[in-house]
Amino acid sequence: MTPFVDISGLCIGYSKRQVLFEDISLQLHCGKITGILGPNGIGKSTLLKTIAGLMPPLKGSVIPQGLPHDRDLCAFVPAQPWRAANFSVEDTVSTGRYRYTNWLGLENPQGKQVIAGVLEKTGISHLAGRNSADLSDGEFHRVAIARALVQDTPLILLDEPTAFLDIANKRSTVMLLKKIAAEENKGILFSTHDLSLAMQHCDLFWIMTPDKKMFCGTPAEMKERGIIDYLL
Repeated sequence: MTPFVDISGLCIGYSKRQVLFEDISLQLHCGKITGILGPNGIGKSTLLKTIAGLMPPLKGSVIPQGLPHDRDLCAFVPAQPWRAANFSVEDTVSTGRYRYTNWLGLENPQGKQVIAGVLEKTGISHLAGRNSADLSDGEFHRVAIARALVQDTPLILLDEPTAFLDIANKRSTVMLLKKIAAEENKGILFSTHDLSLAMQHCDLFWIMTPDKKMFCGTPAEMKERGIIDYLL
């Protein structure tokens, strides 16, 4: 069976008086790319952060099944990834390896090979020496994805990874994520408002509706059942 994360009875929000969404019960599978869709303010970012462990659940659980216990569960890429002044692209990506460095913060030769491989895989090897602060949004989003990849987690969670990109960069970013999911058997979960792009490239949809219902299925199933209408 493909490893997965079991999300059961999850209640998300900022406090019991600020509940955004309740009773979320889903499974997130490795090897699949899943898109979270819904209107602004519905709780997409909060759901991602709760699954990532950056926010505590108000109720319910997020439990890995069949996943390694000696690694972090997921890497999280925020909607606007941080850019440190005077950090090269390679340095920025290398910060994702913090848990693998020694007590002096130094990387071993194997780790350097991992970083070099990820730079190549994400198509940014030629940018390795560039100041990350000087990159375009499209270029830097690939740097942020590379930083997540070098963490070597079973899951990668991304908040609006295509929000500020042009059409070509949106497509190439999602195609890269789909390739990573398929070739490395990673679970990719990202929020988006780009329905057309998600319909083309996602294996599954999680749709959060204004009446606080959560639907899960393939894009074709969501269209056939009329669930897509909630997004139009």
